[in-house]
Amino acid sequence: MTKPTEDLIYTPMANEIPKWGEPYPRILNRQSVLEALTDYILQVNYQGYSPDPRKVLAVRTSDRTASLRNAATPIRQEVYYFIEGEVFPKEGTTRLREGQTPAELAEELLEERYEQLWIWTAYDFTKGSPPGFRKPFEQELIVKGSANPNPERVTRRKDVPTGIHPQFFLPDPEPRNRVTAGFRSDLGLDEVVGYLNNLVTSDFRNALPEGENHPIWDLPVVGVATADDPYFERLQDPEVVGPQHRLPHEWLPGARSVVSVFLPFSEHIFRSYQKESRYSAIEFSSGKWNGSKFLNVVRRGLSRFFEDQGGQAVAPNIDPRYDSDGWLPFWSERHVAFAAGVGTFGLQQALITERGAYGRVCSVITTLKLTPTIRPYTEAYGYCLYAFDGSCRACVERCPTGAVNEAGKEVALCSKHGNSQHFVEWGYGSCGHCSTFIPCSRGIPPKIKTTLPL
Repeated sequence: MTKPTEDLIYTPMANEIPKWGEPYPRILNRQSVLEALTDYILQVNYQGYSPDPRKVLAVRTSDRTASLRNAATPIRQEVYYFIEGEVFPKEGTTRLREGQTPAELAEELLEERYEQLWIWTAYDFTKGSPPGFRKPFEQELIVKGSANPNPERVTRRKDVPTGIHPQFFLPDPEPRNRVTAGFRSDLGLDEVVGYLNNLVTSDFRNALPEGENHPIWDLPVVGVATADDPYFERLQDPEVVGPQHRLPHEWLPGARSVVSVFLPFSEHIFRSYQKESRYSAIEFSSGKWNGSKFLNVVRRGLSRFFEDQGGQAVAPNIDPRYDSDGWLPFWSERHVAFAAGVGTFGLQQALITERGAYGRVCSVITTLKLTPTIRPYTEAYGYCLYAFDGSCRACVERCPTGAVNEAGKEVALCSKHGNSQHFVEWGYGSCGHCSTFIPCSRGIPPKIKTTLPL
């Protein structure tokens, strides 16, 4: 019996994403990818050149080997990347040159794309919010946020209602993303929304691998902030995210717009949750885990869409430079969503949007000039009933571990709910109690909504 090569051995690790400069993890079997691409190139060049938009590269969880497949119902143990438009975004990339063999072209293309492919696979297979790859930024960190030298910056409002923790009333800046006279965008927001709606409704990866393969995500809420919005500097303040939070133009020189996308869980997943159960529904836990892969589909797809429109784009959370300092990220999707007018925070630290708090958020930075979304709020907790008048503690009462309380959320306690043990055979573990069966689950509480400007 021959000894397997180093490339074919895979040993699961607690956190598979490495620091930059460390040996690459065995996250993607190169030989199997090469064979799949060779087969694909052979097929599409068989009689003339006819690229096939149905073909996907399917990567298995167990051994990270890849195979060529037609787009079909998702399998739980696999992730998928379209060959045309995703692995190779430029048209004609897989066309054979005169005298070139499929194996030669596959090797050439894989040499260019393998690093990006294993990074994608690492993010698609790694659970939670792991540190990133720590690839160095070319420039030193630019810190424009205050290190809080001005005590008045955090002076608590004098009209804090009785019984409400005063941290929910740290002053936030007035909306500064008003559209100036003569503003002309490079692309209409309706075009961005149209692209995303089509992606959510037509991409086969937006489906639970279990049962009847119901959709994971419903149509999105989309917001835009200008890349120079002063709120991004505010995110570097220690009482918000921290000085490690990078500015948009540090991720992408020439950045002009930041697009934030909130995906609400589908009605099927919403209705599957049982109010009296200590554990989440299998549909939710599956949707959280498998839906995270689709968030990356959105990030990659939206980046490609902006590039097709003549711009450049970066999705920080799947960029090699992404990292976190403990629980403090280099790019916070929720805070970015606040800046883009998508929603505000709740007591349980979820993002509350016009479609509620039951969903996930992602974002992309682009050099295209897009019309910013007007923020209808000024408070960081503007859509939270607890912060509004103290009338709601529903998420506190729903939390099975005591992680959510009147002072916010204790992250270390959040994972003690037991779902990981309950769903151990499935490999799932997420809990959604604090976003279900509460007034902000599926929208802004009516009491607050009536106070918002039209």
